Amino acid sequence: MTKKQKFGNEKGFTLIEIISVLVILGILSAVAVPKFIDLQSDARQIAAEAAIAEVKARLSMGYGKYLLVNGDEPADVAAICDGINDTDILPALGNGDVPMGLDYTVGLVPDGTITVTVVQEVTLAPAVTDTWELP
Repeated sequence: MTKKQKFGNEKGFTLIEIISVLVILGILSAVAVPKFIDLQSDARQIAAEAAIAEVKARLSMGYGKYLLVNGDEPADVAAICDGINDTDILPALGNGDVPMGLDYTVGLVPDGTITVTVVQEVTLAPAVTDTWELP
C-alpha cells in the first residue's frame, strides 16, 4: 500500500475556511460581549430595586407593629425603628446601614430615604435611591 493510497481519502479544512470561521466568531463575540455586560448592569439595578423593596416591606411591617403596640401612628421612621428595637432588621433610630447580608450595602436615613450603593461587591454608579413615606 503506497502512501498516496493510505492518505488519499482524507480531507481537511482549507486556510480560507478556517479564517472565515474565525472572522465569524470574532463578529459574534464583538456583538455578544457588550450585551452580556449590559445584562450584568441591568441585573444589579434590578437587584438594588429588590433590596429597596425589602427595606420598604420591613418599614411597613414596623409601622403596623407600632400601631398595634402603641395604638397611634408613629411620627417618623426613627420611631418605627425604635419600636422594632432590633438592629438585625432596621438600624437604630432609622439612621445607618440596613442589615441585608453580604451582597448589599443599603443605607437608611430618618426621612425614609433608602439608598443602595453596592450589589455583590460592585459599587453602583449612580447609587439606587427611593423613599418610603408614612402611610
